[in-house]
Amino acid sequence: MKIGDTERGIRHAVGVTTSGVSYRIIRLREERHVETTDHSATPSVLNSPYFSVSGVSLAAFEGNDLQLRVANAWMLDSNEQTEGSMNAADTRRKLTATEIAEVLSGELIGDTAIIIDDVEFIERATATHLSFVGDLKNLSRIKNSRSRLIIVPETVRNELAKYHDRTFILVPEAETAFLSIAAILRPRRTRSFVGISDRAVVDSTAIIGTNTNIHPLAVIGRDVIIGHDCEIQPGVVISAGCRLGNNVILYANTVLYHDVIVEDDVTIHASCVIGADGFGYRFVNGGHQHIPHYGTVRICRDVEIGASTTIDRAKVGETLIGSGTRIDNQVMIGHNCQIGRHNLLVSQVGLAGSVSTGDYVVCAGQVGVADHVHLGDGAVVGAQAGVIRDMPGGQTYLGNPAGPMAETSKQLAAFRRLPEMRDTIKRMDKELGVLRSKLADDRGTDAESAAA
Repeated sequence: MKIGDTERGIRHAVGVTTSGVSYRIIRLREERHVETTDHSATPSVLNSPYFSVSGVSLAAFEGNDLQLRVANAWMLDSNEQTEGSMNAADTRRKLTATEIAEVLSGELIGDTAIIIDDVEFIERATATHLSFVGDLKNLSRIKNSRSRLIIVPETVRNELAKYHDRTFILVPEAETAFLSIAAILRPRRTRSFVGISDRAVVDSTAIIGTNTNIHPLAVIGRDVIIGHDCEIQPGVVISAGCRLGNNVILYANTVLYHDVIVEDDVTIHASCVIGADGFGYRFVNGGHQHIPHYGTVRICRDVEIGASTTIDRAKVGETLIGSGTRIDNQVMIGHNCQIGRHNLLVSQVGLAGSVSTGDYVVCAGQVGVADHVHLGDGAVVGAQAGVIRDMPGGQTYLGNPAGPMAETSKQLAAFRRLPEMRDTIKRMDKELGVLRSKLADDRGTDAESAAA
């Protein structure tokens, strides 16, 4: 395999060719070929889940098939001949405008021969990028974009003539179509079965389902039950007594405290902490005494939890996350909260202890909710709102303290006019002083006239 110079600031790259049990490492630094070394290994080593050569860690592979990227290193199939740069896009497929239109069943207007090798948002797109515009309001962004092929909704058809130098694909939903092509040009890495790593710590009492991967440095405690088709990534800690359903994914460094329950089809992203004690203390003898928490956390099926989110265990009973709920990164959910089904909790939302929500509730970024407050079905709370009392469902709430949108909007409008109102009051106060002075002078004149 021939490897050319690196590009785009890549300063370290590794290529590997394999033939039977022999392989070659070619190192490049500062865009120069500086070292080539030949190695060999026994089949048992090459077929192990993890092995390392010359400090480069390689993941498991089948036979001679190597197609993955580690940091700035690319391991390529021995049958590939790589000319020029070792750009990550070298192995990405390319599509013509006609092929994309056929996949989307869309109407193509313009150059049918344009070739696309990647996707990008309209502002950052180049000539080989597919981009999209979602509505008429954002159509003007095309003027400053270098993208030549753009997916647009059918509703903007009459506005496209002014962009005669661009090619368009018209579809009912532009963003949905764009993402479907992104899935072709940037396919997700397929999951491979690696089983239970020798470098994982798994208690002998744990029960692990079929086709479940336990990656290196994961720790599985006593009496843990993990279902089928699960993915337990490096550094995950699953403490004693936890129960996981089928098709659960725990990303790196997530921690489940003891006896947490995770139902089927749940994804928990990196560095989450589920089941720590709530923030409960009692003031005793001049100090803060910890209140023990005897409950647990239950994550119902089809829930996704973003990175670095924390969910505290209940004092007694369960802290509950309802089915279908989506939780963003860095959300804090206190002890004994009862979150309904299909909620959306956006980044940095904070729910104090015993908050409850109905179904289809939305809390935008940095919303804070006081303890024991209930949000009704379909309630929507705007960004940075502070909720201190129960909010009926089916309404949108804004502000701090939060109130119905119509009421709060009036208050905000009045608040913006405060400087103007202040100036008006000062002017009126000055005019009133002049009138009072004049009135006093008139009264003095009248009194003098009466005395005369």
